Amino acid sequence: MEKCKKITNENWASGGILASLFIYMFALNFLMPLHRDDYEYSLIWGTLQKITTMSDVFQSLYFHYLIHGGRMVDFFVLDTFLLWGKQWFNPFNAFLFVALIVLIYWHSQQQITLRFNPYILALIIMFCWFGLPDFALVNIWMTGACVYLLTAVLIFAFLLPYHFDFLGKPIIDNGLMGLLGMFFCGIIASWTIENTAATMNLVIAVLVVYAYKKERLKKWMLSGFVGSVIGFLLLAMAPGNYVRYAAQKTPLMQHIVNQFGGGFEMLLGLLPAIVFLVLACRIVLVGNRKIVRTESKEVEKESKKFIIASTVRMILVGLMLLSKMKGSFISLWISELLYENVVVRIGIVDEHLNEQLFTTLSGVEEVLIYLLIGIQLSKYIFRKWKLGKAYFKNVSWKAQGSGLLTVHPNSYHVMILLTLAVVNNFVMLAAPAFPGRAGFGSAVFFIIGVMTVFRIPQVKKFLLSTEHKNTLTVIVMLSVIPMAAAVLYQHAVLYTENSQRMALVEKQVAQGSSSLVMEPVSLKNEILRHVYFVDLNNAISKYGFCRYYHVNDVKVLSVRTPNR
Repeated sequence: MEKCKKITNENWASGGILASLFIYMFALNFLMPLHRDDYEYSLIWGTLQKITTMSDVFQSLYFHYLIHGGRMVDFFVLDTFLLWGKQWFNPFNAFLFVALIVLIYWHSQQQITLRFNPYILALIIMFCWFGLPDFALVNIWMTGACVYLLTAVLIFAFLLPYHFDFLGKPIIDNGLMGLLGMFFCGIIASWTIENTAATMNLVIAVLVVYAYKKERLKKWMLSGFVGSVIGFLLLAMAPGNYVRYAAQKTPLMQHIVNQFGGGFEMLLGLLPAIVFLVLACRIVLVGNRKIVRTESKEVEKESKKFIIASTVRMILVGLMLLSKMKGSFISLWISELLYENVVVRIGIVDEHLNEQLFTTLSGVEEVLIYLLIGIQLSKYIFRKWKLGKAYFKNVSWKAQGSGLLTVHPNSYHVMILLTLAVVNNFVMLAAPAFPGRAGFGSAVFFIIGVMTVFRIPQVKKFLLSTEHKNTLTVIVMLSVIPMAAAVLYQHAVLYTENSQRMALVEKQVAQGSSSLVMEPVSLKNEILRHVYFVDLNNAISKYGFCRYYHVNDVKVLSVRTPNR
């Protein structure tokens, strides 16, 4: 920690940002009802008996370890809060999200501090808002947050002492307390989630070898690594993993194909961070004295192209918005086109496939709006700050000789962290499925890597100049605040509808009904997924709910389907 200094306006602004973020995330957690696996984990695993004591928690974990999976730290926290009540989980989870933002700041800015730069902090929040896949599922939904958000906080907190010792800024004494503390913390951090824990162990192993070669190896490094390996073995070798894996039996090719779907979903969310990385690269090129500016004619020609392209993009955005307001007719047209010209022709038609195809493509408009506006903003920034291609002539990384990787040592840190994001995804080759949410750890590595560009002096100086940081502030506010307000509203609607539904459920259960009937929730998941609720007409949602309330069936009336 730095010495006590006078609190500046930027420090107050940073505190206000984090406090507002905590309040906002607390509100979303409060409004989010119990859902899907929350009901299943409220029972002693594999039974219909509800968890009512801490001894039930440990019994449930034991059964879970034997027959389902080894993520004991995740589900210990989940089961405990399900026992205590969700009202205690809500502030805890809001704190976890703020903690993740702070950890990303510390790792990327290579400084453990409570005096944050508000502009850097705001960018981290924006990149997490868009870049953490399946946002509501992994950050707000109780089970998902324990599996992904909680584990990321534990893992990246455990990596802090290794990272800062590598930087020559040790934060742990090489005594008995450090040795024992890191050993037990290693077990906890690693006994969490497979792919990110595996990547964490790889990072620690490399840093331990590096410290040994530099004759800087400390006892706590080894004890932490030993604890981390033990935790990972306890996670990976759980009997339940083999039971579940044997039941799924997926071919090797599917493991490979899974990488494309999961990787695309992660890259889609990380688009703002990727654009920002390109921006940083161009700022480095600006600082290279060997760059030759283009003539004004070329700049003028580029300006005309920008105006034309901007007009086309805005027309397309308007068309997508119209489609969203008129029943997603573009999604419907695309799904019918594919159905008639692909599905029917190859002979794989069944009665549900047409509807499934529409459901899969129902977010086309939202994705295109997101991409088109993102492209428009990036083009505008590059042009406004004179960083577009038209402003440079024959720029070659190799020819210039002082590109991003050589201008400052922290450039290598950026590349290493981006590589770790890719490695963390490749670990998922061992898994039979790769849902987008499994890229959570990869996204965090990526965002840390992108934000590390602020450790390159010329990038930091350029972006934090008065003109540029004010522009960044406007972009962040326009990108996040309207959407955050809409998400809060949607959660409020979800809370109201679910509260009415649960009052009806309690009444029907009290009357001894074995089959429940209810109206559907009006919300649906969109492609960016900042609201997560899968209604009870879904088999997985229904299964845990029925077991928890000891009923045989749930019927959801008037399930909304697209007009065909």
